[in-house]
Amino acid sequence: MSIEIKEVSYEPWGRCLRLTNGILEAIVTVEYGPRIVSFRLEGGKNTFFEDSSAEPTVSGPELEERYGKGAAFYRRGGHFSSLAPIRMPESFFPDNEPVVYAIKPDGVSLIMLREKTDGLKCTTELLLGDGASDMMVVHSVKNVSHERKRLSVWSSTALRPGGVEIIPQNGDSGGLAPNRVLAFWPGSTLTDHRLWAGESYFTLVQDETAKKPFAMGTNNVTGWAAYVLPEATFIKRYVHDEACFYPHHGCSFRTRVTSACAELDSFSPICIVNPGEGVRHVENLSLFPTRNGVNPTDEASVDHFMRSLY
Repeated sequence: MSIEIKEVSYEPWGRCLRLTNGILEAIVTVEYGPRIVSFRLEGGKNTFFEDSSAEPTVSGPELEERYGKGAAFYRRGGHFSSLAPIRMPESFFPDNEPVVYAIKPDGVSLIMLREKTDGLKCTTELLLGDGASDMMVVHSVKNVSHERKRLSVWSSTALRPGGVEIIPQNGDSGGLAPNRVLAFWPGSTLTDHRLWAGESYFTLVQDETAKKPFAMGTNNVTGWAAYVLPEATFIKRYVHDEACFYPHHGCSFRTRVTSACAELDSFSPICIVNPGEGVRHVENLSLFPTRNGVNPTDEASVDHFMRSLY
């Protein structure tokens, strides 16, 4: 089947674009965002978390001072991009206006309207190949202001509850320097019951009964992480460049789990962006049928699951 791209009405998100190649289906908003609000195997369940709550995720004086009275950021779930290091208010631009989009033969390009306040032109491209089980997502930020900016691209994917996350550990490099970095956000501890560490993998169980969020970052040199749901397994891939510096103590990857969802985030290197220049961050988002279960506290089970997935 060739690539099909068309406008659809997808409730509760209104006017959206639907992309499908007969294997994968993605739905992205155009009335705001953009947000990829749905990502599924054709005919299957949405693997992404959707939050239609009317309550903003971030609001208050800092946001209003920069973006105007009543400014509010809504997470809405799914996949979005912003700026890192994660900070107020720059990382929570209230992207509540319609986006400009252009349909291409193999995908779509969407432009967020934030130039007037931040001097940045932010573009998201979704590229889907014929017969592919993955979708390329390219986030670009161009500096259209008259000042140099220091930034990283933050790409975040929120997945629905009920899954097990698998994060590879960096292998033995044989050198004398440390090769693994772990960063914990406030309130997160190594003793959290959702986290398990083996020799080659970390696993993290999304627990709907857990009362507080858990967030951890790594210098994920291998550049991938997986989230196992009963019927489908999601894999996020990107390139970690060991010659570059990453935000949050050198982390190219961050995960955050709450009672509602699991977030898998990646970051581009931190760049000094001169006027007229830009930075790109590329990810591949894949889905595979989940044919076997995985024991999150058994390394052999995790390793066998990942090797037999393809």
